[in-house]
Amino acid sequence: METINNELERAQLGAASAAGCGAPLDYLPSLKNHLNLAREIASQYCVVSIENSRIRAFIARFFMRQLKGAVKLLPGYIEDLKHGKCIEAFCISSGLHRKEMFWLWCESICSDMEVESFCESLKCYIEDLKTLLAEAEKALMHCDSAMFEKFYFAKKQNYSGDAISKRFEKWRYENLCVTIDKLRDLQAKVVAESLTKDIMRFAPVPSQKELNEVRLDYLKGFLPYDFVMSDDFCVACAQWRQFMHWNDTILIIDYKKYGKYIQNHYYDFSDMQLQAIFELDMKLYLIHKEMARLNPELVNVLQPTQTGTLENTTLFAPYNTITRMLQQDWFDAVSVDKEKYTTMWRDELVSNLMKSEIGSVIADEWQIASKRPQLKAAVVYGLKKAGVIQGSDLGIASAIVGDDNTDSKTFAVYMGRGKKGDIADWIVNYVKD
Repeated sequence: METINNELERAQLGAASAAGCGAPLDYLPSLKNHLNLAREIASQYCVVSIENSRIRAFIARFFMRQLKGAVKLLPGYIEDLKHGKCIEAFCISSGLHRKEMFWLWCESICSDMEVESFCESLKCYIEDLKTLLAEAEKALMHCDSAMFEKFYFAKKQNYSGDAISKRFEKWRYENLCVTIDKLRDLQAKVVAESLTKDIMRFAPVPSQKELNEVRLDYLKGFLPYDFVMSDDFCVACAQWRQFMHWNDTILIIDYKKYGKYIQNHYYDFSDMQLQAIFELDMKLYLIHKEMARLNPELVNVLQPTQTGTLENTTLFAPYNTITRMLQQDWFDAVSVDKEKYTTMWRDELVSNLMKSEIGSVIADEWQIASKRPQLKAAVVYGLKKAGVIQGSDLGIASAIVGDDNTDSKTFAVYMGRGKKGDIADWIVNYVKD
């Protein structure tokens, strides 16, 4: 069971944990805002007829201010891309410089300006923007594909899986005799439901051959009898197949390709679509975890391209051990809220801990075998200090370590020492947030 959970979590963390996603670069929100406003102003200007020359000039000045802000920030973004820093998506992602309509809107604004000097300045900023956007996309095309994977997992952290975990537990309760076949049905259902939310709307148009490869009759066997399969749904299925493949009963997502697709259109998706995208991933994680519990051999087919990612880092050993410790029965016995602090919540806690600045410190100290019990105890006390678990130090230690009185007392002492440490403080802040 422990191995299964480790493999699944490794598949979910992917390269994001190994290399770290990095904090968002400070200038990116401003850059995104400048470009979004420029696009919005240009599109609206050409839809609404404005007869008053003063109003036209006011809008044009505001438009030029956005272009000027973007032109100022884009060179730094391009350099960051070239140096492999964590990427963030914005209007470049929608191929703004390749959309002829946008540049026609820009020309329309220029043609309405009566002051020649202003018109020339505006044209210069438009040309600079076009050049820099093209250069930025060129730099983006040469990025390591692992960066798209890191981007995807970094964004996924903004979405909570607690509600999904509860719904899955309810499903398990209602399906007392859970089987691989039932899980396959659920897997097909959650994917189909997500595709109906138009999450593939920006994916490449499939060929007729790709459409023919969608086995709708086979898929119907897994879906509720009243599920509506429109022509658009068939197209979405063909598009979805571009980012995944089947290995035995498990659907494997290529996070490098999928991450690139999500990054390219991150700000084109609606909030509801982004929610559907990341919730689907969480649902599949829970389904695959249960499949592997029923059939341990499935561990061998889970994300084969990613399974070695963490093993080759110093983060994996402490992550692996601490995760296993928190998944044992003792946790539920001392938990203050079993429904809130689920196995998935604990998994996310440890993965986020190891990806934080504290993670590298833990990894370094883990190299000294004698410090490992102290680090584990510090995590446990952090959970107690945060109000996640309750009980005396010795009682909790005994539940974790077992009946050995000496070991229990030692672990309890380590817990006490950990109460003032960075690990406990980090966990308290994590729970509080």
